Amino acid sequence: MQYSFILKDNNQNAYRGFTWFLFFLHLVAAGVLASNAVERNTKLILFLLAGVYMLAAFSYYFFRGKKKSLETFGLIMAVLYAGFWLKYAGVIALLAFAAVYFFVRVVQQKKTTAGFSSSGVHIKRVFKNITYPWPELDNVILKDNLLTIDLRSNKIIQAELREENGPVDEQAFNRFCDQQLKNKV
Repeated sequence: MQYSFILKDNNQNAYRGFTWFLFFLHLVAAGVLASNAVERNTKLILFLLAGVYMLAAFSYYFFRGKKKSLETFGLIMAVLYAGFWLKYAGVIALLAFAAVYFFVRVVQQKKTTAGFSSSGVHIKRVFKNITYPWPELDNVILKDNLLTIDLRSNKIIQAELREENGPVDEQAFNRFCDQQLKNKV
């Protein structure tokens, strides 16, 4: 690879949305179980659990600017959810929850990258890798950390570069792409 960049994508937003969906799902489940519980101790435990869920959410709200706050919040909630599912739904429900949780964690850790070589543009996404040879491209340009790939099929791919790429020599990259586009057959 001549150049390789990590691109911003929606994986983090999807993970955040899924985490909050699970949070509200468990809050509702705890409330429904608490309202239908016959034993006083069970009601008390479920209401306390709902309170702990809310405390964790408020803690996340106040510390969300920290670097690993979403991962920490997700892990704390996963431990609470695991205990909830084990106590009130059984081992099979716990295993199903654990499988979904670990799948989401693995997907969340993947990063979308774009690699540029003499053979073309290689985009690696979470579940799919795509290669665009130079003859399929009209233009490739990087300006102000915004990568634009213009395809001959009238499609445009635009993505911002993530901060972890560090400083990029945009002029050298654009010269490399221009040279590859002129050499295409």
